[in-house]
Amino acid sequence: MKLRQLFIGLWRAEFFSPGGFVLRALAICVAYLIVHLAGLREYTSILNGTVGPGSASRELSTVLGVTYIATYLAFVILVPVLILAALILKLWNCQR
Repeated sequence: MKLRQLFIGLWRAEFFSPGGFVLRALAICVAYLIVHLAGLREYTSILNGTVGPGSASRELSTVLGVTYIATYLAFVILVPVLILAALILKLWNCQR
């Protein structure tokens, strides 16, 4: 029951709040998990000029590759920043 209350509290969090930052970090993690499990990593071969696996067209390979790269970079760069921002903001609000 507490997990459900925690999730509901995060869902209703304000945009610039520790809960809001954690919610966005979790959303990025879920998006990355989805594209990774879907196998879009193989389509990043478009970076060196080759088409992805199977009979995918060049346009489809490009879209899928860019989707994976964008979610990967968001996962690697934005998630730690959002978590640190949430932690710093939480500590800042405790001091007041």
